[in-house]
Amino acid sequence: MKFETQERLAANLKRLRTSKGISQAQLAEKLEIDRSLYALYESGRRIPDPELLYEIARLFGIRMEILLDADPENVAAEASCSKVCDNSDLHILSIYRHLSPFSKGILMEKAETLETWDKLRKDQQNAFCQTSKK
Repeated sequence: MKFETQERLAANLKRLRTSKGISQAQLAEKLEIDRSLYALYESGRRIPDPELLYEIARLFGIRMEILLDADPENVAAEASCSKVCDNSDLHILSIYRHLSPFSKGILMEKAETLETWDKLRKDQQNAFCQTSKK
């Protein structure tokens, strides 16, 4: 890997992690590696193997190539649109990415219906709690 690419990767790893307010120790724990090793990746003194880069991208819900992007604005934009994912989020995202555009539309309609239903149910529970306190 070229030195400037290695520096870019290091900066993007740090930018992504700090944008989510996660410490190196927290991220290293999620990746099941030592914090000092992760610190070497962010400093550019070591390069993560491809499997770890994939895991980092998957964990943050971003495309892998964004880790090597030269434009900090692109990294910031991608980071702001993502969140640290748990396994169920990643599973749903994986399924969604393999759907046809038509199926994605149907899924979004169903998801919006479920979101509305959850909100109504929560509002009803809150209203019930308020009346029972009186």
